[in-house]
Order: sequence, then structure tokens, then C-alpha cells
Amino acid sequence: MKNYHLSGIAAFATKKVFSAMFLLALPLFAIAQTATDVVEPPKEFSLANWDWEFISYFVLAVLLILITARAFDIGALTERITGKKVVNWNATNRWIAIIFLLASVAGIWYEMVNHGKHVLIGDSYSEHGATIDSMFNWTFGFTFVVFVITEVLLFYFMFKYRYREGQKAHYYFHNNKLELVWTVVPAIVLTFLVLRGFNTWTKITAEKPKDAQEIEVFAYQFGWKARYAGADNKFGSHHFTFISGKNPLGLAVQDHVDSLLADLKKDTALLNKQIASAGDSAKAWKAAFVKFNTGSNATAYPAVYKELKTKMEDAESGSYLRQLKKDLRRKNTTITRITTYRKNQDVFNNAGNDDKITTEIVLVKGKSYTFNFRARDVIHSAWFPDFRGQMNVVPGMATWFSFVPTKTTEEARADKGNKDFDFYLYCNKICGGAHYNMKIKITVVGSDAEYNTWLATQTPFVAPPVAAPAEGMTPAQDSSSIVKPNTVTIR
Repeated sequence: MKNYHLSGIAAFATKKVFSAMFLLALPLFAIAQTATDVVEPPKEFSLANWDWEFISYFVLAVLLILITARAFDIGALTERITGKKVVNWNATNRWIAIIFLLASVAGIWYEMVNHGKHVLIGDSYSEHGATIDSMFNWTFGFTFVVFVITEVLLFYFMFKYRYREGQKAHYYFHNNKLELVWTVVPAIVLTFLVLRGFNTWTKITAEKPKDAQEIEVFAYQFGWKARYAGADNKFGSHHFTFISGKNPLGLAVQDHVDSLLADLKKDTALLNKQIASAGDSAKAWKAAFVKFNTGSNATAYPAVYKELKTKMEDAESGSYLRQLKKDLRRKNTTITRITTYRKNQDVFNNAGNDDKITTEIVLVKGKSYTFNFRARDVIHSAWFPDFRGQMNVVPGMATWFSFVPTKTTEEARADKGNKDFDFYLYCNKICGGAHYNMKIKITVVGSDAEYNTWLATQTPFVAPPVAAPAEGMTPAQDSSSIVKPNTVTIR
């Protein structure tokens, strides 16, 4: 009976499946990281923060591996010297393969039972979410079945077709049927998965639903802001050069833009003065550093010493002057952009005065919504895990995503048995040091009345003018606050 050397075939298929499973696992790990409501911030490097117990076990495991490897080397050396086999490794390795396979199966089962709930994100709460979940299940099903078959065959071939003295393995140079099978079958499966994914994505993003309410979501390091249209149901214009501390979304409001322009002109005037006096500043800092660096000041006040030294070195190297000129160019560029953009008077139409900027998103169950995304600084990624939605948020590029929520927050809490559960919009792209904490709460209510009550409590971007007091009243009075004199009722 011929021993067919098929382990190479199984190994090739296993490599492909491992790659697919790895790619499939990446979003699952991201889900496990991002879907957690409470995330520990990164800690500063300190030996006190190290898990020394884990490190001890790890070092012990490495030492055991090294000792075992050395024992194998000694055994091989003994065989070469004596010419006798100490251990029949071909027979031993086949049982090690079976033990490893069984241990892997047990480990996978344990992880799925005990930690699977922390990886999967649970039920979907949007209309298109069921289709997304179905696609995920089909993809996972195909890859998991192939993974199991190839792994079992791989270890079985290691067990059955181990090396035996006096036997020669049969080598498959080529097999047309086998090539056809492992080319056509994956092609059919991948075509099914890709076409279904393409059709689903096209339906979701082909065009904005006509009946959808639009909400703007603005991303910045490291948070989100939402903007709702006011009573006129129109969003005001915006421009990135209008962004300031008082106008975080850069809305085209005349007073805010005038104030920003005035502040920029003051800043440029100050920078010009600082540039003109940069030489004197360098001399002053050097003198201050020399005077301070006497006695024990340097050791008694290390922070002051470091600051003065840095200023002196920056001034002497020209770094201070280059930074001033860089700041001046940047502010002059902003002034030019604002001045150019202001020539379009249509943007200052007061449409944004009644827009409402919020730190929470409130939706109504069963209604269609389109989220228009903007970014202030770097690329972010808006991710609605419970609604199965995600879209990149790119500075200077308009992106959007639509969905219909199917359950309220209270209904979701009842489903999950968690009275503290809330929907969140996360950033799913590493955008900086505080990325882990970048999220905004989403509340889904059951009626328009609840939504309107919440929206009425939100302050418009520009406060409406206060009505002039009635004749004969002080500004602090109105008709409802007048104290009426005591009267006598005649019966």
C-alpha cells in the first residue's frame, strides 16, 4: 500500500485559511476593545505598573522551553556518538500532534464559552443590521468549516503518514482535478460573499433616503459634537477657517467671524513686535539664565532652570525666531482665507443662528436618519456598533451614513438585562493618545413628543434677542411678573 504524502496539500490550505481567519479576527478584536463602555486609560511607564507575577511565569516558561530544547540536543548528540536511537521521534511526534490538536480544540471551546460574549457585539438595532449580521455569519461559517477540515487533516496526516524506515513517500507532481477543485470551489464561495457584500453596501450608501432627518456629526481630537437644524429646518453654512474657541464647528455667523478676524489681527500685530525684538529677547533670556544659574538655584528650582535654558538655546539657535515667523505666516494665511470667503455674502444668511450643537445624539425609533460627518483635524472613523454602521470621517471630505433605529434605549436595556446600557458612537480609527475615550452617547426614544421635549432644552448657537419690555415696566419685569395690589371682593 502506497503512503501518499499529502501533508503539503493540507499545509498549503491551512496557510490560506489562517490568513482569512486572521483578517476576520481583526475587527472582532477591535469590537472587543471599542465596545467596552469603561476603558482604562494608558498608564505612564513605571516598573510599579508591571505585572511581576505574569512576568515571572513567562520567564519560567521560556526557561522550561530552553531546557527542553537543550535536552533534545543532548539526546541527538548521544545518538550520533553511540549510533543508537535514544527516542523514536517519528513515533513520538505523531502523538504530540494529536495531543496538540485536542488541546487546541479544548482551548478554543473554553475561550468561546467564557469570553465569546466579550468579542461579539450582540443584537443589531437597525433595519439593515440583520443583513450585516447574516453576512458575518456566512463568512464566519465558511471559513470556520474550512479551518476545521484542513487542521484536522493536517494533524491526521502527521499521525498516519509519519516516517517509517524502509518506506518511501509517494510524491504528487501534479493533479489537474485537485487543482480544479481547490480553485473553483473557493472562487464560487468568494464570489458569493463579495457580490452579496457589494449589493448590501450599495443599498445602504447609494443615495440618501429622501425622508431621512439629517444630523451633522463633527469629529475632533478627542470627542464628537452633533448639530441639529433649528426651527427653519436648515443647516447654516460653515467653513474650517471660522473655527475658534467660541465657534467650535466653524459656523458662518457674522459676529463670530468678525470677532475671530479682530483677534487674528491683534495676534499678528503682537507677533510682528516679537519678531522685531527677537534679538533683545535673546539677550534678555541669556542674561536671566546666567543670573539664575548661580548658587543652588538650578537644583532648588529645576523647572525654572529648564525653562530658562530652553528659551536661551531656542533664541541662540534661531528656533524661537523661526517659530514666530511660522505662526505669523499661518495667521496671515487664515486672515486671507477668511477675507476671501467673506466676499460670498450668501453664507451669512443667519441660517445657522438657530442650529443646536449638542454633546448627545437623540433619535426616534423607526425614523430614518442621515449622519453627515466632518472632521476638524485628523482622520477619524464614526462607528455605530449596535446599529452596524461605520464611515470614515476625513478633513475636507463630505461623508455620510444612514440607518433606521429599530428599538429604543429602554427596549435594548430590557433585551440585554442591563439597566445601565446605552448606545454610543465611537471612533474606530486610532487618532491619537486619547482615542480610547472618544465617544458620544446615542439615546433612542419612542415618540416624537419625547424627542421634541429634549430638543427644546438645547440652546441655539446664537441666543435669540430679548424682547423689549412693555411701556412702564423695568427690564426685569414682564406682564406675568407684575405684583397685583390686594383687592376686596364685594359679594
